[in-house]
Amino acid sequence: MHKHTVDLLERLFDASEEGRIKWAEVPGKTAYSYLAGDFIVLIDATAEHTIFRLSDAKGKSLEQAGTDDLLAANLASGATALSAVLNIHAIAKRQTMGTDEAIASVLGHLQNLSADGEAGAIEETPAAEDNDEANNITDEVGETDYGSQPAEVSHQDLAITEPADEIGEEPAVEELPVLLTEEIIPEAAQKAKQKKRSLFSPFGNKK
Repeated sequence: MHKHTVDLLERLFDASEEGRIKWAEVPGKTAYSYLAGDFIVLIDATAEHTIFRLSDAKGKSLEQAGTDDLLAANLASGATALSAVLNIHAIAKRQTMGTDEAIASVLGHLQNLSADGEAGAIEETPAAEDNDEANNITDEVGETDYGSQPAEVSHQDLAITEPADEIGEEPAVEELPVLLTEEIIPEAAQKAKQKKRSLFSPFGNKK
């Protein structure tokens, strides 16, 4: 292989690895092509053969190397030209299949899931804090000192302190001592005389 062809392969490999080259799949084949102005670079790799070809826009081959030629040439890095073509072919395949884009999309999806999980955790935190505050308020109410509050009066106490006429009972009537009025005195004296007479006979003799 000509040294310019080896140099071209090395540059193609670097540009492909950095994603600066847009490879296209050749329909119905395992080959991939890259259009550079009026020229086309084609690479193909199978279990039977590996091919590198440079042609013009009309399809005329300007440079071509097979497995043996590629294996015999070395790049400046020390790798063989064959390994460069095989690596370029693998990069072109991933690029045309959209493998890297698919991986990037899945990674972005996973990142969004992680972000949603963190947002959910942040939303749950205020609720937990509210519950803690409610519990603290409940504890404070439970510890309130009611010593300064007026004592509650039970219905039993009210029944005792209420006046008798309000609960349907007549007040007890106090028994007053019997006074000897003017009407009672003559009657008592008359009874005493009758008793005295009964002790004596009508004639003045004792019985």
